Order: sequence, then structure tokens, then C-alpha cells
Amino acid sequence: MLEHLILGMLTIKPMTGYEIKKAMQNSTAFFSNVSDGSLYPALNRCEASGLVVARELVENGRFKKIYEITPEGNEVFSVWLKAPLKPFMFKYEMLIRLFFAHNLAPDELREIISQHIEQLQELNSSLQAIEKKQAKKVDNFQLTTLHFGQDFYQFLINWYEKLEQDLYPDEKGSGLAKADQATKDKDK
Repeated sequence: MLEHLILGMLTIKPMTGYEIKKAMQNSTAFFSNVSDGSLYPALNRCEASGLVVARELVENGRFKKIYEITPEGNEVFSVWLKAPLKPFMFKYEMLIRLFFAHNLAPDELREIISQHIEQLQELNSSLQAIEKKQAKKVDNFQLTTLHFGQDFYQFLINWYEKLEQDLYPDEKGSGLAKADQATKDKDK
């Protein structure tokens, strides 16, 4: 997948590894985050496979390696882009924790939910900041993926806020969490 993401970025324009990383941070990081530790080995694999070529130059006394997609790379990317999708597998640590939340005290669960809502709000804010900087520089498809991310985070924020209200409708800890705790106490 990473190689296809790199090839896709290089269909936009030739870039250095640093420029590819920055472009990903400002566009695809919501749905496909990449570390420096995986980006450069993937670029090397693409180059070794003939999917990209690199030109080396010195600019302002600094060495730069600019990657460009080859016709073979364009073909590989095009075939991948048109191929049937693999089944979608959703992995989400917070839902796993929520599934086993009966092992937490109500105040511990409430803290985890509150922290997660804050994380989601920060992530949504980062996408809004990207939109302000990038909206006029990207095409409608790229903007649509950004809006998907914003809508997705807002959905999760709303969902967890509702969950929090259902679990803790008042400060006394009544609601679902209290009922679940009472069931655990009764089972002992």
C-alpha cells in the first residue's frame, strides 16, 4: 500500500522524500499515516523495481534526491487504482477497550472516553487547519477525502459525547455505568 501511496504522490509532481512526507502529512495522514522509517525504504524499493527514478542535485549547498514516477510506475499505479478493493477491515483500539469496559471502574471509563473525545477534537482541528492552508491547492477528490476525515471525526465526537451522556447522565454516576456496576456487584 505504501508504494502505491508514493506512486500516487509522484503522479502529482516529482518530489524529494521530504516533500512526499510533507504532502502526505497535509493530505493522506488521516487514512494512511507513514513514518520516515518506512517511507525511505519504500522509496528505495520503488527505485530498485524501476517504478521511480531519482535524480540527485546540489541546491544551495544541500544534496537533494528528487524522485519521479516512471512509465512502469504509472502503469503499476494505474492497475492498482482500478483493481477491485480488498474487504475493509476496521481496527480501532478505543472500541476494543470499550468492548471490555466492564473491567474498568466507571470513573476510569469516563476518563478514557473524555481523553478520546479530546484526541478526536484535536485531530479534527488539525484537518480544519489543513483545509485552510490547502483547500485552494488541491483538486475536488483530494478535498473530498479531507471532508470525509472531518465528518468522520465529528461523527466519532458526537457518538462518544452521546455515550458519555448515556453512561453518566448526572454527576452521581447513574446511567449505564452504574447499572453495569450493580450487575457486577450482584454477580459476586
